[in-house]
Order: sequence, then structure tokens, then C-alpha cells
Amino acid sequence: MQDLVVLDWIEILEKIKSHATSDIGREAVLDIKPLASADEAYVSFQEIAHATEVLNQGVRPFMQSLDLYQTWIARLKKKAVLKTLEIKDVRAFCMEALALKEALEPVQNDWAQRIYKSLMDAEEPLSAIDQVLTPGGEIRSDASEKLYNLFKEKERLAREVQSTLDRLVKDHQMETVIQDKFVTTREGRWVLPVRAGMQSKLPGVIHGASQSKQTVFVEPEKVIPTNNRLRQVESEIEDEIERLLTELSHYLSSQATDIESTRVLLEEADIRFSQAQFTNQISGHSIEFATDTMELIEVRHPLLQLSGKNVVSNTVLLDGKKSILLLSGPNAGGKTVLLKSIGLAAQMARCGLPICASETSRIPFFKDVLIGIGDSQSVDEELSTFAAHLKILSKAASVKGHQNLILIDEIAGSTDPEEGSALARAFIEEFSKNNVFAVITSHLGPLKSGWDEESHVLNGSMEYDPKTGRPTYQFLAGIPGDSLAIQTAKRVGVAQSIVQRAMDVLAPATRARLEGLEQIERLKSDIAILQDHLRKETKKAVETKNKYEGLLSQFNKDKDEWLQRTLKKAERKVDEAIAQAKVAETFKRHTALQEIKYQLPEIVKAKQVIQPGAPQTAEEFAKKFPPGSKVFVQSLNQDGIVQSAPNNKGDLMILSGSVRLQVNWQNLKLPGKPQNPTSQLVRKSGGVSVAMADDDRTLDLRGKTVEEALQDLEVALDKAATTREDRLKIIHGHGTEALKKAVRTYLSRSVYVKKWKAGSPEHGGDGVTWAEIGEA
Repeated sequence: MQDLVVLDWIEILEKIKSHATSDIGREAVLDIKPLASADEAYVSFQEIAHATEVLNQGVRPFMQSLDLYQTWIARLKKKAVLKTLEIKDVRAFCMEALALKEALEPVQNDWAQRIYKSLMDAEEPLSAIDQVLTPGGEIRSDASEKLYNLFKEKERLAREVQSTLDRLVKDHQMETVIQDKFVTTREGRWVLPVRAGMQSKLPGVIHGASQSKQTVFVEPEKVIPTNNRLRQVESEIEDEIERLLTELSHYLSSQATDIESTRVLLEEADIRFSQAQFTNQISGHSIEFATDTMELIEVRHPLLQLSGKNVVSNTVLLDGKKSILLLSGPNAGGKTVLLKSIGLAAQMARCGLPICASETSRIPFFKDVLIGIGDSQSVDEELSTFAAHLKILSKAASVKGHQNLILIDEIAGSTDPEEGSALARAFIEEFSKNNVFAVITSHLGPLKSGWDEESHVLNGSMEYDPKTGRPTYQFLAGIPGDSLAIQTAKRVGVAQSIVQRAMDVLAPATRARLEGLEQIERLKSDIAILQDHLRKETKKAVETKNKYEGLLSQFNKDKDEWLQRTLKKAERKVDEAIAQAKVAETFKRHTALQEIKYQLPEIVKAKQVIQPGAPQTAEEFAKKFPPGSKVFVQSLNQDGIVQSAPNNKGDLMILSGSVRLQVNWQNLKLPGKPQNPTSQLVRKSGGVSVAMADDDRTLDLRGKTVEEALQDLEVALDKAATTREDRLKIIHGHGTEALKKAVRTYLSRSVYVKKWKAGSPEHGGDGVTWAEIGEA
């Protein structure tokens, strides 16, 4: 794993993880590993492309209900009677399953339809739950006829008691007896506050006294029968609610198998949508796998692509004859970035993720990627930096075949240059014999020459501007690069005498190479001009291709409309001719004219060149992303809100943060952080209540002192109680456990908290605490 860390792989996974909407989805993303074969990678490419088609409809289904799945599924399988809070969680799960189904239904591809057809029919359990519970998780008063009648009777009895007690309170004869003019309850029964010592003036049952003993709470005789019936009704209500919850729980238990299979599908969809969102942001593409060819066209580092900067792309071509790229050039010239870009492309492809390169790229399906980047010294194993480096090189020298990729940064660079060069050459020759693919960077001068035509080594360098001495980050194949130490010394103003002395002490071969540097630079400049010209011509060709594909698409659309009109017109004429034909000629003419009818539709078969699901016109964009929709603004590298429909030029207003700007609809992408569309999607399904309870409040206390954390916790609990939240998710982490203990001690004493429990192992474990909110 350490190797993958230095390759920036973990950061890539973190970026994908940020798009997941469930904890289990995030964990699965971080656990992405290489697949077993190229066929599995092709399947992954296709499913991510199909998930992108769903996203192109303008919605990203959420799977937040999976975070609470483990809190109720075990009890459901045991056929236990679920609590109302647990049933509310089951409802949220069904809502998201139904929302996903709605999002998938219009998309006609294999992945979307497989998930769509395999998802449970959530409408029936949703209806069953909504018959008993409100969206907020409370028992409906009309959940059954009996319950409805009991609630009505309870209301009537409560009014009777209230009315009787109110009359007593207002009775002038009772002014000296009653302590305060209000009615209250004690032990579930309606009572009056009576002055201590005066209770004999009001016959009834005493239900306790105040703390000061100045007040006694008396239930008057007049309301005792009604209060008795009221308590009986309340007991019957509890029994009826228990019966309804039991029936509902047993019904939901019968759906446990379908629920479990749907949970698996929701997890899969969350992962695929996350990968599709990431692919969209890096402009990634699926590629072909080759046996002995590595053709990375316009490869870029994904993290640089995400930064929003103008990233320089490069093309690297290796094959069976030249499979080892020896990359040289100045410091900070982009060698390591290119090496990592190639390594990430290989790693992503073998994990089934589209890569940050052109779709025309082809690379082997690498079984192993061996990485030697950065300082690999090990104190535990008593290995120096160089010894650890040699250990990696030795391991790399043992693998054989084109299905292996070796990535070495600064080979044998941290020792004596002469000995290091000799060792490096020996290792590279071994790599060459083993027919592996390799990308190796080096500053060692002796490695830049001496390779014969039979060698698998291809020299390459990172270009720099000789006038400014600054790198251009463009890769040049076939030409070794220079470290530019002496040239840099000249440029920064080192004394001429010192520079000259350095030239004098150089080895004759090195001095001759540096003296011929001017000629090499002219050659590099010519190559750079040709490459730049080729890039411009390629860009122009792509733009022209896109233009004509658009024109062809519009032509096909116009043609279809024209043909449909012509066809209908012709059919009308044919029908009129048939109707007017003489009886003797009817059969003959009918046959001839029907042939014309059947032949006409044959013309309407040209395929349109469109990207599935993605808006192709400003009108389609306006339909899928109306004002208020979230989109990703490429020029700002952040999400924004659509403020208007596209005008006749295709431009529309976008609000991003405090910035309001006009952008063409073609420069907008799917949002990086889309809004939860569950309620909007479910609204499309008839017969289901779409009200959604608010999401569980989350409080992240990590990185705070105990005092700061408890202050934030107090505020959060107060807000949660005020807004009648059911739960509060508190993330405190593990650390020294001081924060965790302080939080849980506070929760145990809080009047707002009914109970608390640690998170399950699947969802944060002991680093998370769930607080169930009750009435203060």
C-alpha cells in the first residue's frame, strides 16, 4: 500500500469517495483493488459509462439510508417488533429504492435496466408504512378504524374533564381552596392545585404535592369516572398501536430477502455513480487493452486535471521493441509527474476505472505495477535510502513479461554517480531482457547514451524553454534531456570563472556533450514546433469532426421530421386514392399503393450520432437543468446554480458562491456535489406519499478541544430538540479517547437525550456516537 501512496493512488480514491452518499459506499471505494482480468475491466468501464448516462438525465440518486441499515435489518430478520424510529428508517430505505428505480427507468442500457428490474417493488411496503406512520415517524391517528375511534373518544373525554375542572377553577366558592387557576396532570390524570390544608374542601383523590409542600394536587370526585375511562382508552390505544406495529413488522419481515438484495444493488449503484462523477470531472475515458503496446495519448495527471489548471497533456508510445522509457531532464521539469500519470493510468485501468487520457489509448492489462518513488528507507529493517531502493530494483528485476510495469524515480541516484550509473545500467539491461514495460527517470549522465538499436530502451526528455530556463512540461521522445546544472548556474548569475572551472573539471565526454548542447536545443526546438503544430492540427481536426457530427445529427433530425411529414402526406394521398378508386381496380391499386407505403419508411433508418443521455441542444439542457438546478462550472472549478434558461446563443446565468456570470451551456457539467433528489423522483410514482423527514443531523467534533466540543454539542442538542430531530450523529474519532469520554458523559446527563449508543463497525465504530433525542 505504501507504494500506491507515493503514486497518489490513495488521493484518487479519496476523490472518488467524496462523491459517495453512504458510509458503506465510501468504504467500498477506498477498498477498490485491481480486477482479475481485462474482461472484468471492460465490464467495469461499460457500467461506469452506463451510470454516466443516468447522471446525464440531471439527477444523482442518493443512498444515505444505507448508513442506518444495520440498525434495523437484524431485528427485522428476527421478526422483532420494530420501533417507530426503526420503521422510519425502513421507510427512508424504501423511498431511496423507489427513487433509484425512477431515475433508472428512462435509461435504456444494460446496467440501468439490470438494476431497475432487480430492485424490490418498494411501493407496497411504503404504502403499508404510510398507513401506520407519518413521514416524521409518528403513529397516524387514523391508522385503523379502532385507533381512530379511540383517539376521538380520548379527545372527547379530555374535553369533558377539562371543562369540568375549568368550571371548578372559576367557581368563586373555590377561590380560597385553589392555589392557582390552572389545570394540570399528575400520574396521567387531570388534577387541580389545592392549597395545603384545604384539600378537605374539595373531595377527591390526592396525587402528590409540590416540593414546597404548599400545594396538593387533587383529582376531584366529579372527574374520577371520566379520568378512569380516559386511562382505559389510553391503554387501549397503546394496545392497538402495539398490534399495528406488530402486524407491520411481520409484514416487513416477509420482505427481508427482497430488502437485502435491494441493499446490495443500492451499494453497487452508489459506487458506480461515484466513479462516474469522478470520471466526468477528470474527463476520463475507457480504453482498449493491448498485449505488447503502450499508447497513452494525451495522458494527464488526474489530480492536476481536478485542480482546474491548464494541464499539459503528453503522448507516450512504447511497444515490444522499445518498452523501457528512460526519462531525463531538468529538476522540476515534470518527469515525476509524467511517471505518476503513466502509473495512475495503468493502476486505474486495471481497477476498471476510465483513465485521464484519450479514448484512443491502448495499454496492457498489467498484472503487477512495481513502484520505486521517493524515500524508501526503513528504520525497522535497518535499510538506508539506497539499500531500500536497491531492494525495490532487485524485486523489479525478478519479474518478466509485458504484463508487468516498473516505475522507478531517480534510479540509483542517491549514491556515487559513477557506481550508481553502473548499477542503474545493469538493472535496466536486466529489465530489457525480461521484456517488461518500464518508465525510469534519472539525472545520471552516463545513462543518456550508449544504448544500441537492439536495446529496449527509448530515451526521452521533458522540454524546457532555453530562453527562460523554465520547463514547458512537454515530453520529447527519442532525445535525452539535461539536468541543466551549469546552464542554471549561468542563468542565476554565478561568476564566469566558477562556471568555467566547472566546465574544465567535467569528464571529456560530458564536456563535449554540453558544448554540443546548442545543436541539440535547436533539434528540440524544431521537434517542439512540429509537436505544437501537430497538436493544433489535431485540435482543429477534432473541432471540425465535432462540428460536422453536430451538423449530421441536426441533418438527421431535420430529415426524420421531413420524412415523417412526407410519409404522413403520402399516406393520406394513398388512402384518398384507395377510397376513390373504382371497385374493379381497388385490389390492384391497393396492392401497388401499399408497396409505396412499406417502402417509404425504409429511408428513416439513419443512426444519429449522439452521446447517450447527455443534452445535445440548449433546449434539452434547459429541460434537464431548469433554473435552480446544480451544475459544475468548469471555468470556476466549482459547483453553481442555474439562474436562467439558455438564450438564443446558448448562454445562461450561473450563480456560484458570490460570483454571478454568463456561461454557455456546453461548458457546464454534472455537479460535483449534487442535491438529494429522492423526494422529487418519488413524486413521479403514483400512490405513494413523498414527504421526507429531515436528514439526521451530523455534528463533527474532530480536531476540537473538549471545551469547544461540549459547547458545540450543547448548541446542537438544543437545536435538535427545538426542531424535533429524532437523532444526532456525533463524530468524535478515537484519538486519546478524552473527547469521546467527555461527549458520552455529557450525553448521559443531558435532559435532551433519551439514550446513546456507539456506531456499528460498518459505520464509524467507536469513533461515532448516535444520540436519540427525547423531550426535555
